[in-house]
Amino acid sequence: MIKKPIGYMLTLLFIVTLSLLGCTSTPSTSDPTSSSELRKEKNELRVALSVSPPSLDMVKTSTTVALQVGWHIFEPLVTLDKDYKPVPMLAKSFEVSKDGKEITFTLREGITFHNGKALGVEDVIASLNRWKELSPNGKTGLANATISSKDNDKIIITLEKPSGTLLTSLAFPQQGAMIMPKEVIEAATEEGVKEYIGTGPFKFVEWKQDQYIHLEKYADYQALTEPASGLGGKKEAMVDRIYFHTVPDAATRVAGLQSGEYDFADELPFDNYEQLKGDPNLVTVVSKPQKYVGMIFNKKKGLFANVTARQAVNAALDHEMIMMGISGNPDFFRLDHSLMFVEQPWHSEAGKEKYNQKNPELAKKLLAEAGYNGEPVTIITTKDYDYIYKSSIMVKDQLEKIGVKVNFEIYDWPTMVSKRSDETKWNIFFTGFPTYTNPVQTLYLDSRNKWPGWYDNPEMDALLDELRHTVTFDEQKVVFEKIQTLFWEDLPIVKIGDLHGLAAHRNYVKGYQYFMDAPFWNVSVQ
Repeated sequence: MIKKPIGYMLTLLFIVTLSLLGCTSTPSTSDPTSSSELRKEKNELRVALSVSPPSLDMVKTSTTVALQVGWHIFEPLVTLDKDYKPVPMLAKSFEVSKDGKEITFTLREGITFHNGKALGVEDVIASLNRWKELSPNGKTGLANATISSKDNDKIIITLEKPSGTLLTSLAFPQQGAMIMPKEVIEAATEEGVKEYIGTGPFKFVEWKQDQYIHLEKYADYQALTEPASGLGGKKEAMVDRIYFHTVPDAATRVAGLQSGEYDFADELPFDNYEQLKGDPNLVTVVSKPQKYVGMIFNKKKGLFANVTARQAVNAALDHEMIMMGISGNPDFFRLDHSLMFVEQPWHSEAGKEKYNQKNPELAKKLLAEAGYNGEPVTIITTKDYDYIYKSSIMVKDQLEKIGVKVNFEIYDWPTMVSKRSDETKWNIFFTGFPTYTNPVQTLYLDSRNKWPGWYDNPEMDALLDELRHTVTFDEQKVVFEKIQTLFWEDLPIVKIGDLHGLAAHRNYVKGYQYFMDAPFWNVSVQ
């Protein structure tokens, strides 16, 4: 008879015990991470995001993740249809005067905030004045404008000069002109509003920091009757609750999606595309156009305050190699130099000859002209966004090949956002830029925005103002050609390329349509 060691027997007993426990356990109905069957019964949608927002005060923060959650809570006067044209949302209608200096919005009736208060003109005026004060688009779009009311249902914006871009800026969701109760705005501090109260189809319930944000269906939401189009038309909360989970690890997002722990997951690694596409329980989504990848220079302090040094880096880069390094699959990127996407009428050929030069010898020559003496160049990056980290790695390698010494610093996303606001902490960082609806919304171009990187060129500011006050599109396009030409000469950033996104959801999630980002109204769990 062969005797088994005591350790072996104890291990076997432990495994059997675990198996028995697994067979008899039941999911807790109060646990927000219980089985997919239970979630479907409870009519909940669980979304895995890669980062947590710094705030849901959409007027104050330009982060994409704040938009992903916040636009379910807050709404603007006008929004964007599928063709990126402004259409009514909280406004029933809008009218532009013949001289282009006055826009009148008539408010919809029966709209209430999530605290039960009826939407009034005083709330809209307070919200637009705050947007004017805090948002880059508001500061420039409403510069020297007055906002008044009439007949208890009309808002009148009176401008100093005609505007051909204000309506699309009011409709642009990122750091957008979201309407909140006047009392909430008056109680706001430097950090932002203390309560997240809007008019949207979902209301804010709870935020467990670094775990999840919980929204619930707003029972008194008044939807438009027009068919859904882009961000416009009918919006309906078709699930009772949404949980936005913070899941920084990409492998955990993938595993949670496949197990049914999450119903939808964003920012998925391109390496997992074939695996996810082959899973019969999942639907993959290629989000296009989503963003372009930008390399931002610190133009206030250090080496890249010198435009020749910026031109040296631009000359060195192999954009195709960088984009392939990010995605590993040509289906997820395209090389394009324009600041506006191919899908938009703004797309321009200006500056194309300065894009994707792949000329290291020219780069070395320009570096010498810029007076580079081997001082370290600090790249700050994060692993919370896979494309940002991979962009940083690829560019680090290409800079080192032309003799640049690189100091590489990795942070979580909130820390990186904080670091990039300090001109003494970095020389280069990467981020993505969304689908802007007009060129003046591009944060880094206008010196008055004081966006990290601190671009300051009076010629660019003047061109942006000329575009704002030009009414017809054909004339606007001529001005934009000049803007893009100057962009590629002065290089406030380097545009690397257009990057599509990869998301996926369980096959019982119905009605999801990507537009500018991930909206979950009109989405059901069946």
